[in-house]
Amino acid sequence: MKWNLKDILNDTHQLTRITILTGVVLVLAVLSFGGYYYYDRYYSTQPAQEKMTLAEAEQAVRDDPQNVEKRLVLAENYMINSRFQEAVSQADQVLASQTENQHAWLIIGVSNNMLGKPADAIEPLTKFISARQDEDNAGLDQQLVSAAYYLGDSYLQMGKSQEAIAPLQMSVQWSKTDADAMYKLGLAYSGIKDYTNAVNMFHGATTFVPDFLEVYQAMAQAYDALQKPVLASYARGMINYSEKNYAGALPILLKAAEGDPGFAPTFVGLGRTYEALNDLQNAKSAYEAAFKLDPNNFTASNGIDRVTAALKK
Repeated sequence: MKWNLKDILNDTHQLTRITILTGVVLVLAVLSFGGYYYYDRYYSTQPAQEKMTLAEAEQAVRDDPQNVEKRLVLAENYMINSRFQEAVSQADQVLASQTENQHAWLIIGVSNNMLGKPADAIEPLTKFISARQDEDNAGLDQQLVSAAYYLGDSYLQMGKSQEAIAPLQMSVQWSKTDADAMYKLGLAYSGIKDYTNAVNMFHGATTFVPDFLEVYQAMAQAYDALQKPVLASYARGMINYSEKNYAGALPILLKAAEGDPGFAPTFVGLGRTYEALNDLQNAKSAYEAAFKLDPNNFTASNGIDRVTAALKK
């Protein structure tokens, strides 16, 4: 059977709504942590604004080995250069003389997470969050936001989905637009079989990262568990889209649109797919259908504007 977009659009008169990442990249400054990234997906090579090179930081510690601040800077430099074990070693030495040094806790927690030692990340990250979470404007503290992310991710690495939920909820609440944190929270919900909340998180993640392959894979499994085959089909169409298999994505998404013509994300996916195939008129129609279903869908409205402008050229 061949599905025609125009025929499907004629049946879309209901209203449905669904509601992202920008990986948080923090800046390293002397005596303040922040030169780390969400390495698992959104690793960035954006230069850290360091006041010392790694070699200079090493020399500074050799010249003044008792100086805790210089050793902390060295630990930070090791971490942003992915030398995580050395970062832990230096931060441990900081804690030997300053047992409540929050930056050292953070370095140890994140570095152990990246070393695949999540059990060793739990305590220092928990201490860091406990020390900071009640501060005013906690959501503006990017160190705190990221500590919550890495704590949740560490619990996920250990297979402790229930324990992962609270810190990941904090990270999502504070960061608002972090697709990676939403993805991890969705995985945690899936781990406790709360698939409804899981798919909500997955949809949130794809709002800002529309080709987030891992999210669509997890979304398809969650919709399978919810026994919603049409929506699972949508997710699988978007898997093809994320893999740049646009010709493969199109018939799957058209079938999903026919199966549930009130589901706005399917039409957004169709708009993106048609746009990738340079079929701008059908892309515009699909985005318009999504916007009719969800007038607050900025992806659809932006798509309409973008494609309309392209059609005028």
